[in-house]
Amino acid sequence: MKILQKKITPSNKSFSVYKNTKPYLDESWHLHQELELIYIIEGTGTCFIGDNVHEFASGELALIGSNMPHLWRNSEDYHKNINLKAEVIVLHFTEDFLGKEFFEKNEMVLIKNLISRANNGIAFLDDKLKAYVSSELERLIPLTGFKSIQCMLNILDALASTKDVKEFASNGYTEKVYVKDSQRLEKVYQYVLTNLSREIHLDEVAEIAHLGVSPFCRFFKKRMHKTFSQFLNEVRVGYACKLLIENKLSISEVTYSCGYNSQTNFNRQFKKIKGINPKAYQKMYLDN
Repeated sequence: MKILQKKITPSNKSFSVYKNTKPYLDESWHLHQELELIYIIEGTGTCFIGDNVHEFASGELALIGSNMPHLWRNSEDYHKNINLKAEVIVLHFTEDFLGKEFFEKNEMVLIKNLISRANNGIAFLDDKLKAYVSSELERLIPLTGFKSIQCMLNILDALASTKDVKEFASNGYTEKVYVKDSQRLEKVYQYVLTNLSREIHLDEVAEIAHLGVSPFCRFFKKRMHKTFSQFLNEVRVGYACKLLIENKLSISEVTYSCGYNSQTNFNRQFKKIKGINPKAYQKMYLDN
């Protein structure tokens, strides 16, 4: 699948914010350097973010990280019914829109973590938060100068302070993981990515973490809320999704590139995690 590299039109601000009303959203599969915060005022349809596919509706609030492929597309009803409309507010900004060192300050740690987590794409679920952010985005549109920066930081602070979120793309797709306060887990994750195309044994991963096998299993499940085996399959399937979307390898080649020695096992794990088989998943993306 071809991904369009978009350039966000520069404005006289350090960021871009606008409201868009049109008969329907029908974007191409694209990415851009800027992070994207989008609020769906009105509209329903299908959203693709990385290897995630979901139905969106009015009231959805999402933050999409830098260079994460995505598209928003309204259902066919919007193309046929002139009484329907799509309305969104979109905010684009780069990670360093206030300078390269601004978010390195201790006071900015929550927002810095938010930007890191956005690599996978984040959906915000709290209704009170969504109501606050949507009104602040409306207020932000005409603001200039210091007040615009102040409003922007208020929005980011509110987003960074909530825990009621879910991630869109899987870690295997993004090749990045947000692991708070754990160099040990970071080393394990990088080891998994480096060796994804071959069989990975539990004892070698435990050694990377400088733990015995049983202590490592307990440590990993406590921190990640899943077993290492579950995590490994999620990463493998996430990477498989990326390869399937790119459509450069056959499904058989994807299977072995992701470390599975059996097509049957690959299909079973893929369907368990994604809900459909690899061929149907690839067709869904290519058709859109």
